[in-house]
Amino acid sequence: SSPLGIHPFACQFKEVPDGTWLCLGPSEPNTAAICEAMLMLVRRAPSALGLATRGPQRFRSLQAVRLFAGRASRGGAQAPAELKVEEKSEPSPTAEEPAAAGAEAAGPSGGKASGSSGPSALLVLPLLRRPAFPGFYQTLQVSEQEVLEILQTLRRKGQVDYIGGFMTKEPQAPEPDATASTATATATAGGGALRRDAGRVSSVTQLEEIGTVLQVVELQQYPNIPGGQVVVMPRHRVRRTRLVSQPSPHVPLAAVAVEPITEPQAERNDADARIKHAELVSTFKKLLEASALHKEKFEQVAQHFNMNNTVKLCDLAAGISMADRQDLQAVLTEEDLTAPMEKGMAIMQRDLNFAKLQSEVKSQVEEKVSKEQKTKMLMEQMRQIQKELGIEKDEKQTLTTQFREALEGKDVPVEVEKVIEAEMAKLNSLEPSSSEFNVCRTYLEWLTCLPWGHAVEENRNIAKAEAILDEDHYGLEDVKERILEHIAVSFLKDNTQGKIMCLVGPPGVGKTSIGKSVARALDRKFYRFSVGGMHDVAEIRGHRRTYVGAMPGKLIQCLKSTGCSNPVVLIDEIDKLGRDMRGDPSSALLEVLDPEQNGSFRDHYLDVPVDLSNVLFLCTANVLDTIPGPLLDRMETIRIAGYVFEEKMAIANKYLIPQTEEQSGIGTEKLDLQEEALKKIIKDYAREAGVRHLRQLLDKVSRKVALDLVRAKTSESPEQGPTSITPENLTKYIGQPLHMSDRLFAGGTPPGVVMGLAWTSNGGATLYVEARGRLPSGRVQGGMASLSSRPAPEVSQAAEKSGGGMTGHMQVTGQLGSVMSESSSISLTYSRLFIREIDPSNSFLDEAKIHLHVPEGATPKDGPSAGVTMTSALVSLVLEQPLKAEVAMTGELTLMGKVLKVGGIKEKVIAARREGVKTLILPRQNEADYLELKEYLRAGLTAHFVDHYDDVYRLAFDESQTPPLLRPSRGLPVVTVVTPEEPADKKVSAEQPSDGDRGDVRPIPADSPNLPGGLPLRSPSPSAPSAEVSKTSR
Repeated sequence: SSPLGIHPFACQFKEVPDGTWLCLGPSEPNTAAICEAMLMLVRRAPSALGLATRGPQRFRSLQAVRLFAGRASRGGAQAPAELKVEEKSEPSPTAEEPAAAGAEAAGPSGGKASGSSGPSALLVLPLLRRPAFPGFYQTLQVSEQEVLEILQTLRRKGQVDYIGGFMTKEPQAPEPDATASTATATATAGGGALRRDAGRVSSVTQLEEIGTVLQVVELQQYPNIPGGQVVVMPRHRVRRTRLVSQPSPHVPLAAVAVEPITEPQAERNDADARIKHAELVSTFKKLLEASALHKEKFEQVAQHFNMNNTVKLCDLAAGISMADRQDLQAVLTEEDLTAPMEKGMAIMQRDLNFAKLQSEVKSQVEEKVSKEQKTKMLMEQMRQIQKELGIEKDEKQTLTTQFREALEGKDVPVEVEKVIEAEMAKLNSLEPSSSEFNVCRTYLEWLTCLPWGHAVEENRNIAKAEAILDEDHYGLEDVKERILEHIAVSFLKDNTQGKIMCLVGPPGVGKTSIGKSVARALDRKFYRFSVGGMHDVAEIRGHRRTYVGAMPGKLIQCLKSTGCSNPVVLIDEIDKLGRDMRGDPSSALLEVLDPEQNGSFRDHYLDVPVDLSNVLFLCTANVLDTIPGPLLDRMETIRIAGYVFEEKMAIANKYLIPQTEEQSGIGTEKLDLQEEALKKIIKDYAREAGVRHLRQLLDKVSRKVALDLVRAKTSESPEQGPTSITPENLTKYIGQPLHMSDRLFAGGTPPGVVMGLAWTSNGGATLYVEARGRLPSGRVQGGMASLSSRPAPEVSQAAEKSGGGMTGHMQVTGQLGSVMSESSSISLTYSRLFIREIDPSNSFLDEAKIHLHVPEGATPKDGPSAGVTMTSALVSLVLEQPLKAEVAMTGELTLMGKVLKVGGIKEKVIAARREGVKTLILPRQNEADYLELKEYLRAGLTAHFVDHYDDVYRLAFDESQTPPLLRPSRGLPVVTVVTPEEPADKKVSAEQPSDGDRGDVRPIPADSPNLPGGLPLRSPSPSAPSAEVSKTSR
C-alpha cells in the first residue's frame, strides 16, 4: 500500500533517502501485478527509479521486472543504479492534434518534471474555490468535459504529469454553456448540484500570481454526466513569469512560464521566531482538541508534515482551515517567514474561536437531549418497576380507572352511561400515540366531570335570604320579592327548581351585581357569561367533535366549573346578541331558556342529553325591543326603573361612600362629605337613573383627597384634620355642575310650551314641546320672541273651512321619528276641531304657519306618548294661555280625542319626582300601573287618570282664563290619586258624583309596604291618609 494512494498489489514500494523508490516484492512475485504496479508508479512518480522524464517508460519484458524485483530486494539503495531499462521512444503528438497544442506550447519539457526542480512552463488549471497548499492531496471536481478530456489525452501521451494550480482572483459563477447546464441538470436530478472546484477561465489575468505545482495523480470520468474529478498532489510554490498561450476554444487551458519560490528558513538564533513557532504549535494543538473535523484532517496528512518547520506548519494550518479564500491565498503568497506566521496564527485563532462556539452549542444540545433521554429512560424504568410491583397499571388502564372513579356517586342517565362505556372500550383499543386517542380521552374527561344528578342544598330560610338581599342592595323590592317567592315554592315542594328571569332597566341600577346576591341568598353556585356581540352559535351549543380544538359550549363549561346541576347562571347583555351570516345565538338560546325543553339539552360536542331544568337563569337587558319575541316570551320580565333622590342618598351613605374610602386608602377619618354636598352631587351632577355616575364622582372626590394627603406628608406640613367637602368647595373636586337648573323653564312655561314625560333606555326623562305660530298679517303667537330658524320638512294638513281652503300649515323639528311625526299631524287635526268647539271665531290654526319643536334636537325621539302633550301645546298657543304650574302629562291621542295607554309609567314618575313636578296627567288605562308603584315613589304626587282629551283640557288649563267646555266629558270619569308627602296607612275616599255623573269608588290595596328603612324621610303619621282616590266627571 503506497502513501500515494495506489491500490494494494502483490508488491510494496518504499521511498529511499535519495528520492527514488524501491519495489519490495515477495519471494515469488506475481510478475503481472508487479508490471502493472510499476507502470502506474512510473506515471505517478516521475522520479521513481531515477528514470528520465522525457517520455513514458515501459519495461520491455517481464524478465526485466523480475530482475528489478530481485536486485531491489538484495541491493537496497544500489538497485536503481544497476537497473538497465531499455527505453522505447514514443512519437510526439502532431501539431494537428488539438490535444497536444497546449503541451507543445509549454515547451520541450512537455509537462514532465525532472527531479524536484519541476518544469519551467506548465499548463494552468484554474482553482475556483481555494488555493492548493503543498503536501495536501486534493480531489478537484471539474464540470467542464473539454478540460477533463485534454488532461486525459495529454496524460495518455505522457506529456502532462505536472500542471500549475493558480486560484482565481474572484469567485467564479457556474458555467452558463450547454455542457455545464446539462451537467448541473443531470447532477440535480441525481440528488444535488456538483461542487465546482476547478474549470476554465477566459484569461490568465483572472488568476493570482502565486500558485503551486500540482502533480496529477489520477483522472476519473463521471459515469453518467459530463466532467469528472482530478486527484492532485501540490508540490511547491511557483510564480507566474510570463504568458505562453491563452485559453482557446480547442485548448481550454492556458500555458505559463513559472519560476520556483524558495522556502524561507528561520535562523537558529532567532528567539522571536522560536517563540512565535511555539505559539503556533500551542494554538494548533488547542484547535485539534476543540475541533474533531480539524483533528481528522490532521491525522490524514500528519505523516507528510514536519511540525518543526514553520512554513510547513502554516501550510498545514491553512490547508485544513475553512477560512476565506483571500486569507488562504495571503498565506500562500507571503515569501518571508514573519508574515505567514502572523496570518497563520490569525487563521488558527478564528478557527479556534469558531470551534469553541460550535463545541459550546453542541454541548448544550447534547446536554438537553441527554437530559430528556435520561428522564425518558428513568420514567420508563419507573413505569416498568411499578408495573412489576403492581403499584400502577399502564396508561389506558389508569385512565379507565380514573374515569370510573369520577362517576362514583353520580346519577348518570342510562343513555349517557352507554356512551361512556362505548368510549372507554374504544379508548382501550387505541394506541396512546395516535391522535384519536387524545380526542377520545378529552371527550371522556368532559363526560365524567359533569355533575350528573348532583345538586347543592338550597337555602330555604326566608329571613336569612331577605337579610342577604338587603345587605347587598338597597331598594329593588320587585326582585327581592320574586326571589323570596321562589324560595317559598321550593320550601313547599321540598325540591330545587329552575326559573328564567329577565332583569330590564337602565345602566347602573345593579342588574348584574344582583345575580351574585341571588346566588348567595340561595346558597347556590354562581356563573356569569356575557352574550353581548356574540355571533357564534358554538359559544352556546359547542363545536362538533370533528373539528380540531373542539370544546363544549358555555353552559356545559358552567356545569363543570360549578360542580353542581343547579347553579345561578347570569346571562348578561342578552339584548345585545349579534345576528348575521355567521349565526344567530338567540335561536340557540330558545332551547336553553325554555322550561319545557331544557330538561334534555344537547350540546353539539357532548351529543348526549343534559338536564338544565334546575338551573336558575337570570338575564339582564337595557331594553326589550331588540330581544326576539319568541325568546322574550320564555322569560319572566322584572323591570328595574332606577332610583329616586332619596334612594340615591341612602345608597351613597350605606354603600358607595364606604367603598370609595376603602379603595382609595383615605379611610373614614380623612374625609367628611357633608350631606348638603352629597345632595348637590345627586341633583346637579348625577341625575341618571342608576348610580354608576354617582360612584364615579365619589371616586373622583376620594382621589383628590388622597392626593392632598400625600402632598401634605411629602412637604412635612403639620397633620390636618379630615377634609371637609361642602357645597361651596365641591367644584374644586368634581368641576362645574352638569345640570345648571332644575328645569328648562324655571319660572313657569309660557303659552305654547308643555312639559311631557318620556321613557328612554337610561330611564325616564321630562320632555318639553314648544309651539309658535305666525299669521299672514305678521302677528306672532306663542312664547316671548319671534321664531327664526331654518326651514324644516313641513307636514301639510288639509281640511276644509266654511269659507274655502286653509292656508295654514305646520313644520316639525327636533329629530322626531315617524311615529312621533304622525302624532304631531293627529294633534294638529284634533286641535283645529277642538278649538272650533270652544271658540268658533278663532281660526288661528287654519291660517297661521305653525312650528312645533321638541328641544334637544341632537337626541332622536320617537313614540306615540307625546300626543296629548303636542295637542296641549297647540291649544295653549291658540288661546295664548299657559298651562297650570307643576303639571306634566303623557298619553297617546286618537283623532276622536281618546287618550290611550302608554308604557314606562314607573320611569316617568321617577323623572317627574326628580324634576319636582307635583301634578301628573296619565291615561286612564295606566291607573293600575301607577298604583303598583311603591308608596314612597308616589309621595307628594297628584295623579289624574283621564280617558278623553276633554278632561285633559279641564285639568291642565285655568278655567277662569280660558273658554269653558260647555258639554260633559266624552270619556270615562277622571280618577285622581293624591299621595301625601308623609306616607301613612292607606285610606280610600271618593267624591260623590254630581247629577248626571257616573262615579264609583276604587279601593287602593291597603297592604302596600311602608317606605323602606334607611331613607332620609320623615316617618309616616298613623292618622295621615295614604292616598285619596276620587272619580269626577266634569
